[in-house]
Amino acid sequence: MDQKKSLNQILEEYQKIENLLITNDGIIDDDLENLLDLNESELENKLDGYEHFVRYLKSQINYLKSMEEHYYKRRKTLENSILRCRKSMTEALLITNRGKVKTNDFNFSIGKSDKWTVDSEKIDDKDRQELLSLEFAENIFKINISKLKAHYKEESEIEKPDWINIDQTEFIKVR
Repeated sequence: MDQKKSLNQILEEYQKIENLLITNDGIIDDDLENLLDLNESELENKLDGYEHFVRYLKSQINYLKSMEEHYYKRRKTLENSILRCRKSMTEALLITNRGKVKTNDFNFSIGKSDKWTVDSEKIDDKDRQELLSLEFAENIFKINISKLKAHYKEESEIEKPDWINIDQTEFIKVR
């Protein structure tokens, strides 16, 4: 058994066996039977190898996800530390009633920023249309696929609206 064959080479062997079967008038003799057994064994070994590799990659993905989470938490801790330092510095200037402080290294001053929010429920249809026309807003239409699928799942293809597209993909199940 040759472990060096690629999956494509194994599939090519199946095609060769198919051609031999056709030239042998559909009769599976001992030689064809042996070729089939050998090729099937090679395919099984190759699939095992692929699955072991897939599982290795999954463990790598899980490790990377855990590292992402670790570094995300670390980054957030540092960002929060910066925010606390800035807040303490701002409070110190406000408490001492000093709008500006100059040191040898930096110039500090109190700044103000505005945070705007919109109460969407208070906007009437006229204002909504104006905001859309001025491109200050977007009119977003979003389909809930889960609810759509639950509603139309049992209907025949003829009864389903033509704007529903269903693409099926095949996948391998490994147990």
